[in-house]
Amino acid sequence: MASIDDILGQIRLPEAVYPLCTRADLRAEWEQAEQEIARAEVEARDSLAGASNAGKKAAQRVRDLEAEMAEHTVPIRVRALTHKALSDLIAAHPPREDKGERTFNVDTFGVALLAESAVDPVMNQEKAGLLVDSLTQGQWDDLWTTIWSLNQNSVSVPKSLRASELLRTSPKR
Repeated sequence: MASIDDILGQIRLPEAVYPLCTRADLRAEWEQAEQEIARAEVEARDSLAGASNAGKKAAQRVRDLEAEMAEHTVPIRVRALTHKALSDLIAAHPPREDKGERTFNVDTFGVALLAESAVDPVMNQEKAGLLVDSLTQGQWDDLWTTIWSLNQNSVSVPKSLRASELLRTSPKR
């Protein structure tokens, strides 16, 4: 049986990667091209010729925009804090009773947690604040959920049904 020192030496905190698309402005063009595909599909149903050049052109535009958005998506790797580090961080950002907060100051804690959790790229609180201020509310909500869940959820050994299925159905070598 392993000693407590052995166990302590093996512990690694869970990490997650949040994919941040830095070219969210391309989403409007993507939606427009998707609408062009839909219009072309309606027109194709009424035609004996099948898919139109306009539909194919719009489909290619969708693929190009998806690739461009993917090229402008950067991973932000975050790591959970230890129980004590998270507890200390929460204590450093006490809730404001006049705002009805129960656990922490919602205006300061999120940025602080991002700064403490960020592994790649590493960032201080000032840079974390600048990042958060550059995001949409939806992007921040997603990043916040990633970080908060990482710190709140338990960790169990995952079991991949996809991997099991693929390996089960693959021909043996």
